[in-house]
Amino acid sequence: LRSALEANPLGAVLQDVLGENNDGLQCYMDDYVDMAHRTASRDVHSLVRSALIAALLEVQRAEGGEPVLDVAVIHVAHSLAHARLHCLVDLLNRMPRELVRECAKTFGGGTPTEKDVEILVLHRVLQSLIPKSSSFSTLSACKTWIARLVKVGSAVDALFAALEVVSGAPPSQDLLEKSRWLWARLSAVRLFLEHVTMPCASEMFLFYASYKLFTVLPEACDFRRAHSMSTLIAFLNGCITGEFVFEDDGPRCQGCGQPPVNATRLPCEHIMCITCMDSQSAKCLNCEEAIPVTCVPSKEDSGRLHVEDVVKFKEESKKFFMDLVSSLCFSVTSGTTVHPPEPALIELLLDMVSRQRAIRYLSPFEDDDGGQEVVVRSFLLQLLLRSSEESVTRHVQRHLEIAQEYSASEEYNSDLALLFVHCYEDAQHNRCSGIKDQGDEGRAAGYVLKNLQQAQSIMQDLKWQERRTLDVETLRAVAVVRFSLSHTAEWISELITERLGAPTGRASQHADNLENSARQRQQIAHRLAQAANNLCEAMTSPTVQIFLIKEIVHRIGLDRFRLAIADPTLELEWIVPDVLRHDEGEDAIPDRFIVLGESYRTTREAVTNAVLSSSTRPLEEVVTNTDRSLKHVAPVGLLLSLYREVTMCQAESSQFQPTGAEYLAKLRDFVGRRGLLRPDASRLALQLLGNEQGAALAHVKVSPGQSGMVRSLAALVVHFACVLSQCAPPTSGHPLEVFAALAFKPDTMRKALLPTMPEDDLPAIRNALPESNTHWYECPNGHRYYVANCGSPMQEYQCNVCRVRIGGTSGTLDTANRVASAADQSESGHILGAAHLRSASAVPERDLNPASCALMRILLHMSLVWAASSSDQGKLAALASIIHPALPVGANIGQFFWAHLERDIQVFAKAIGKGIDHVLLSLHHLFAAMTECKANAGSGVDLGLSNRTTRRRWEKAFEHEFFTKFFETMEEGVTEAQRALMNDERLGNDKLMRAVFEVDARAAVPSADEAGHLDPSLWRYRVRASIGGLMHMLAPQKENFPVLFTFLHHEHTLRAIQYLPEIVQLQRRLVDRYSRRIDRKTAEEYTIKRFLSEQTDMDKELLGTMITAYEDAWMLVREQLYQHGRLKPSEECRYGVIKRRSPLTFLLPTTEGFGRNPTALVDFLVSAHNEFLEAYGGVKKMKVNDFQRVSLFDSTHAQLISYDGSRHLLPLVLSHCHYTVEPGQGMLVQYDLAALEKHLEQRFIIGRPMVDMAEIRLVFSEDVHNTSQMVALRRRIPQAELPKATQHQIVAELHELTDICSVIASLEIGIGFLMASGGSGDMLLADYMERVLKMNPELTLISRKLRHSCMLQNILSAWRLLVVQRTQKLTDLGQDAFEDVADDFKVEIDREQRQLLTEWLATLAQRDAFVGELLEFIVVELKERHAERNASWVDWALTEALDQYGCRLQGVDDMPYELECQHAIAVWAFAARMSRAVTTGAVV
Repeated sequence: LRSALEANPLGAVLQDVLGENNDGLQCYMDDYVDMAHRTASRDVHSLVRSALIAALLEVQRAEGGEPVLDVAVIHVAHSLAHARLHCLVDLLNRMPRELVRECAKTFGGGTPTEKDVEILVLHRVLQSLIPKSSSFSTLSACKTWIARLVKVGSAVDALFAALEVVSGAPPSQDLLEKSRWLWARLSAVRLFLEHVTMPCASEMFLFYASYKLFTVLPEACDFRRAHSMSTLIAFLNGCITGEFVFEDDGPRCQGCGQPPVNATRLPCEHIMCITCMDSQSAKCLNCEEAIPVTCVPSKEDSGRLHVEDVVKFKEESKKFFMDLVSSLCFSVTSGTTVHPPEPALIELLLDMVSRQRAIRYLSPFEDDDGGQEVVVRSFLLQLLLRSSEESVTRHVQRHLEIAQEYSASEEYNSDLALLFVHCYEDAQHNRCSGIKDQGDEGRAAGYVLKNLQQAQSIMQDLKWQERRTLDVETLRAVAVVRFSLSHTAEWISELITERLGAPTGRASQHADNLENSARQRQQIAHRLAQAANNLCEAMTSPTVQIFLIKEIVHRIGLDRFRLAIADPTLELEWIVPDVLRHDEGEDAIPDRFIVLGESYRTTREAVTNAVLSSSTRPLEEVVTNTDRSLKHVAPVGLLLSLYREVTMCQAESSQFQPTGAEYLAKLRDFVGRRGLLRPDASRLALQLLGNEQGAALAHVKVSPGQSGMVRSLAALVVHFACVLSQCAPPTSGHPLEVFAALAFKPDTMRKALLPTMPEDDLPAIRNALPESNTHWYECPNGHRYYVANCGSPMQEYQCNVCRVRIGGTSGTLDTANRVASAADQSESGHILGAAHLRSASAVPERDLNPASCALMRILLHMSLVWAASSSDQGKLAALASIIHPALPVGANIGQFFWAHLERDIQVFAKAIGKGIDHVLLSLHHLFAAMTECKANAGSGVDLGLSNRTTRRRWEKAFEHEFFTKFFETMEEGVTEAQRALMNDERLGNDKLMRAVFEVDARAAVPSADEAGHLDPSLWRYRVRASIGGLMHMLAPQKENFPVLFTFLHHEHTLRAIQYLPEIVQLQRRLVDRYSRRIDRKTAEEYTIKRFLSEQTDMDKELLGTMITAYEDAWMLVREQLYQHGRLKPSEECRYGVIKRRSPLTFLLPTTEGFGRNPTALVDFLVSAHNEFLEAYGGVKKMKVNDFQRVSLFDSTHAQLISYDGSRHLLPLVLSHCHYTVEPGQGMLVQYDLAALEKHLEQRFIIGRPMVDMAEIRLVFSEDVHNTSQMVALRRRIPQAELPKATQHQIVAELHELTDICSVIASLEIGIGFLMASGGSGDMLLADYMERVLKMNPELTLISRKLRHSCMLQNILSAWRLLVVQRTQKLTDLGQDAFEDVADDFKVEIDREQRQLLTEWLATLAQRDAFVGELLEFIVVELKERHAERNASWVDWALTEALDQYGCRLQGVDDMPYELECQHAIAVWAFAARMSRAVTTGAVV
């Protein structure tokens, strides 16, 4: 660094000013601290300066020799201590001013100390939080103390994390350790206050007990050690037993000063005993506030709880204990090192586990010591498994032995064993997720394969027939097999979906890294399938095969599974054991319409009898006897029965056939004359009877050979169409009328803003800004921007998107710009594009959460599929008109919407964490509920959805009417539907379906006895906890948990913020390395793979990690970027995947082309972070100014909402998802939503600052001479022309075109650096190249005259001279010298214009200078305009354009106005030939 400074002109200035002047260097350090950390006060500045001096002394000691203080040492010291200093500033800004001032007096002033200043300040802050006996005297005092702790909490945690890497002197480390101990004690007291004291505020004893807890905990408090935990447990038990008596310094009566006996806490929060209250007037003796008559003294003992409060105390204390165990014993946070608990603590916790009885919360109390039942919290087991699996294994075995002694129920023991299996299985899944998080999916598959092979060996060695008692070895083996088969099912499911042509939604994020082509992925799937086959063959029972079937079916659905095992190319027939093989002739298509209930079953049987008897009498009887209260249910049931028993049977050769056309005519007459059906429903019935419902879409029309999945989706579409036709007649105002209009009359919805489609965000942005002083404008390309303050443009800028000129001067808008329209620009119609390009993850829209949005999209596309299946050309034309962008001519509209429907089903399944069959049944259940709905929620809403407001209102009303209750009852409804399906006599013998849906949950499957102790209940299917599943479960309770709901609503975006620091580092490194040094063409040819190969091993690994972070973030939010991003990425790679063979331009932050992607990504992530904090602030009634702020360049993981879904968020969710076992009820799964919300808020949200956006832009070498860059250079270094003689000599020395191009490239590098840093105009260019840029001038400035004569003030003149020469040589060679300029500017001049130009040039004195100026204008301005696709200059007079550009040559104002910018190339060529002719004597 010293060498670089010495070679830089700035270094010379610093040396002249500072030299060895210690006072000057101290002033420099002061200024540097202010600049780098923006210290808010002198006291903060003093402390940061002292901390920097301490770091500076470390650097000097590391250098050895005599300490040297100079600029280089200051910068190096700051770079090493930057993270600590930044955290210190954050902490100081949160501290009270008086405390900061005290710290400044004690530790500030720049005096070198033996201890690190950061640690001294940290310890002093924590000391200031030490409670006193009066700190918790009242409820408000408790809240005040907690608020003080929370305010500094995130800053303290961040500083602890930053100090982990510090290896300071022993005194510093000792004090740091003491600070950690103190922070643990304070945190424990805070948790006790929140969980116990405040909920039990009526119990005065607990207020003082909170203070007593702080004094009881050991000074070396570390909850990862058994001693601290034992002390805490003893304290909790002592509160109940009265072991702690607080007579000396406990609470006192305000009257007599004695410990309160039979006392009460008055409304003023002071304490008085009954004696003082009786002897005094009805006023408080302390504040004289009146005592209400209703204020009755409590039976308060001075040192213990009384009996009636013990139960509540225990309940709240159990929550407190679990919270403490989670946050202080097994905390999992990002950015910090996690130290595992010591073995003695693990022993202590497992001892507690082994003696618990059936209570919901783990208890630390000694009197909860047993019973006939034993329940283990999966939460604690999972935490312990992460720390010490060996210790857990020993204790679990002991626990099982105790369980079998206590419980006489064999069924209960099986459930208990399954609980352990799930815990071990989750631990395996977490390990595999950790491998996947490293981007190595192939290695994760190898881990699964290894486990499969080991599982086969373990299963054979265990000899199940000889085992009659449960043991850990058995349970671990089962867990490993379940885990392995679960992941194998994932690979097999993907193989099936890819082979059968259904979209998987998968886009490999690291395709080049892992080289996982489709063929390689298939090979992995086949290897895993073969290993699973070997395992199944080694077993004597089909139980393991059935478990694998369940895992596959719940991913892809039973219909697709049947199709897969019938496909010989997949070689999967081995999966189905013989006992579950489908018998010939059995009905393999489940009748999911059975969810409509008994009325549908009766109608279906009547239709069957009518078909068999060729008579409509059975139907007449059913219709006559139908309960009239079933207004819509009966007609819909009739339609579905006709579809099931007539339409489907006509197309199935294996089924009976109707009697023929005569009988069909009877049925048509029946449905047409009864008046039971509405007109639309009647027409639909006639279509169904003739199987004419899919005239334009084969998927909807029933035909032989259709796959089960297609048939199932078609049945869904038909069911929804039946509901719409009967329940939502036109003009009824029913909320379903929107979908009915799309299905039956799409021409009425041409202008509608369709549900769930993205919308224009500008109106919302306008509302968020003060309207009175904010004016909106548009650049020539339609990109909008606003001007604040007075609203009139006073300066010119460049558009962030397309880089054209925006703004104006002196309050006048640039002529090419315009006032932005205030109208909403949300697009009508269907604007999602092709289905395969959509994300596989659900995203929210407006007020709809992700699950609701995905579900509503299913209904939308079902309606559109039904409309598109019609042969009505008018309907098809209407549908084609609402699709944007338009489909190619001849494209099948029905196929387009069908593909979207398939994608919707997968997205919804992922959003709720369920399988395809579960989704299909749940949708039929929803349609059944819609059929019974009598509400008219659409009243008052424009069902034409003509604007954004009405669409939002309709979506909200529709969600409230149908989705809220649906999500609340979905699990119960699907379970009931599965039971009805299994009891359906049409499907009663389908063994495979009964096994998959576990209808006989407790019955042994065939041949299960061969498995000996291998209980089939150990192989039940379960849905693992997921974020999507939690979100859909939380939706009905969102008002009760607003923070949790808001977080999960934004979670699909927030998860990408974890990559922001790495992306910013990557962009800054790329800008530092390539800005102004690489041209656009080279960057486009330079691949990411080649870039990495040229790095050192250390940099290669670091940059590879950064690039992977960019890829991951891009894949997570790319779809949202295009829909909601302020800056729109490049359209060319909207759906592309960033690969190692991609050009480097994918990573370079610019404002055009692929470079817009990283620029837009950073802007989007910063906005996502800030917008969530604003939403959180709205929930918490906070203002934006209440949040701290941090620069983007200074932001760290500790300051962002930064988390990894699988390593941080999912474990947090799992830790609050409790598997418990209750005798007679089996396994229960519960979420502690209140605790989850609090933990999530504390871990990821509280204390996070707003991020101030900072621009990171790379400038290509050819862009260093655009208009703004040239102006900037001229401002820094006034430019002068080279003398004519010098110009001629330079030209004479450069004969070859390659030499000219080489020198131009070197000059452009110099221009770029001079524009940024400036320099002395009279410094030789060659000296600047050599000393500052470290470039050899003899190689870069080939011309000797150029090296010896050109100074920095002549660099533009030299560049312009050589550009003219390059252009002339290219022209002489017959090449297009202006290929980067639009053809609009290459219009030839006619004879009259040529004559005018000749006459004007003859009078121009500075003809040669004009040739250079005009060429500069073309290369700089017109090329730039061409890049922005802006032809607004074409019709400008050339003289006016040159004047605006800044050309001040005398005589240019007289150029004929007939010569316009469109003639620029022709004018330059003619002027150049004329100038050369005058010089050489040639004829023009």
